[in-house]
Amino acid sequence: MNSSNSSYAAPMVYISYWELFQKYYTPLLREVDILLKTTDTQISIAEAAHALRMSTKKARAIIGDVSHIDRAKFLDMMMRGDSTICRFYQRECACGSPVLYSPETIAYIYDLQAEHVKEVCRECGVTTVSANDLPAVLNRIFVFIVN
Repeated sequence: MNSSNSSYAAPMVYISYWELFQKYYTPLLREVDILLKTTDTQISIAEAAHALRMSTKKARAIIGDVSHIDRAKFLDMMMRGDSTICRFYQRECACGSPVLYSPETIAYIYDLQAEHVKEVCRECGVTTVSANDLPAVLNRIFVFIVN
């Protein structure tokens, strides 16, 4: 079947996980970082929900029926939220924000297949990866995305 004749088929793109992360997740992380760094006192629930890519209703279910929160409550919302950005944060915290990442830790935090990450690390000749070297490993892991 020709995909151009199918109304539901979307083109698939094969890119490195690092490219995917840079394209989709880094802008979200920057937005959260800027929000936390530029807000001196209170963050509106609407702002927090938007930054974490969740509905205001979901944010209120997590944090309560308030109009504003402080940074600590924002981080609590991240720990209890179910958006992709929240899950990255939760998995990173669960691993203790390591200085050196094992292949298993990389797989867990970034939701990748552990065997694939182990294989890439073996090919690179490393058993642990620093934060500075993480992009080089993630750049060798390829994923399909719908474009």
